[in-house]
Amino acid sequence: MARGRFVSKAISLDEKVDALSDDTCRLLFTWLITHLDCEGRMHGDAQTVKSIVFPRRKIPVAKIEKYLKELESSGLILRYSVNENQYLCMENFEKHQPGLRKDKEAQSQIPAFTPDLGRSKDGNGLTQVKDKVKDKVKDKVKEETKEESVVSLSIEDVYEVYKKEIMGSLDESASIPEDMDGELKNAVEIFSASWVIDAIREAVKHKRRDWRYIAGILKNWEREEREAKFPSNKGPRGKQDPDKYIKGKYGHMVRR
Repeated sequence: MARGRFVSKAISLDEKVDALSDDTCRLLFTWLITHLDCEGRMHGDAQTVKSIVFPRRKIPVAKIEKYLKELESSGLILRYSVNENQYLCMENFEKHQPGLRKDKEAQSQIPAFTPDLGRSKDGNGLTQVKDKVKDKVKDKVKEETKEESVVSLSIEDVYEVYKKEIMGSLDESASIPEDMDGELKNAVEIFSASWVIDAIREAVKHKRRDWRYIAGILKNWEREEREAKFPSNKGPRGKQDPDKYIKGKYGHMVRR
């Protein structure tokens, strides 16, 4: 692959690019161009795009997926899947790359989107195939998004929610207090990022924005889950030991 791609100054006047939701989305589109192979293709799943295009930016994978869907709906990129692998391409890529020398670059390893891809038995043409592929990708994205909420959420996602919901800050560069940073990391290690995020939002719904309240929600959920899985682990007469969850290393996170 070449070390870079040609980006025309006309991009700043492009109506589709201008209509994108924010500058980060515009930056993603611009930087995508520089990473395309000689056929204008690359892997199209959000996790891979983030690692290739935004390796130093602390942007959640779910947000990258949102931006990719926006670029697709705007007609700036086309996303498709082959053998359950997701790819993207830019149509008319070669037209906008003056001086492109395919003979000087490695052959593309990404399968092309063609009229035969996903062709139905009644022989639908390219337009119909595009619609079918987009619908299939959307269904796949929905499943991946559900899995991400449980599997792919990280401490960075927790930071983002905490800054927005508790600190009231929309600035990505805002710093979380050092002691609070430690509490959040401990909580993620004990419970999971998705639990911590849900607990923060639950606390905000009750108009509470203090960590003790959030930690109490987490411990209550843990207790309820344990009781549901192991109902025999209760104390005499079926009651829990009232001091069970305030003992030990993380007792300071809970209040009665």
